[in-house]
Amino acid sequence: MAQEHETSMLLLPGLSVGDERARQILMRRLAALAKPPVKEDWGEQYRLVIFRLGKELYGIDATCVFSVRPAETITRVPRVPEWVAGVINLRGRIFSVIDLKRFFGLPQSEEGGEDAAGQDEPPLQLIVVETPQMEIGFLVDDVLAVESIPLAWLQDAGSVIRGLRPEYVRGVTLYQRDGEHALVVLDVVAMLSDERLIVHEEVV
Repeated sequence: MAQEHETSMLLLPGLSVGDERARQILMRRLAALAKPPVKEDWGEQYRLVIFRLGKELYGIDATCVFSVRPAETITRVPRVPEWVAGVINLRGRIFSVIDLKRFFGLPQSEEGGEDAAGQDEPPLQLIVVETPQMEIGFLVDDVLAVESIPLAWLQDAGSVIRGLRPEYVRGVTLYQRDGEHALVVLDVVAMLSDERLIVHEEVV
């Protein structure tokens, strides 16, 4: 029972108080999937680059990731939306850089602030992704790991996750890192099909 109570206190991005019951149901499902039978064959694996935006964890398909590096020398671009951080020259190629926290409308942390333990926040990280349609950089708070999860572990987030378009989300699962956290798995191809990014990419 203690395990279930701890899991039910986890938060999901953009959750409102009125969604408490839906969140608890979802987290119980995720907790059940997090403890599969030892000999169970979970089939196809999904390799993810796992990163942090604020206190929330996200994952994207590792096969779409071209590079992961500290976010340095980003050149600002005038007259662009606030979620456009600028452009970066990477090995002679120019990439637009999108601040994912602003793009998703998530709360902004103070620059140069400290984390909950009083330690300085690590420098921002840049994830450069490529699809047949576009190449672009995602500015994130931290990159945590590259790991594989069974596709069978992904659960439909339904209406629990707010602030993200439904087509952006492939599913949600539990991730074990300093406790249990909800991991939102994003669909990179769907994100890069967003007309806002397509228009910006053509301008740059």
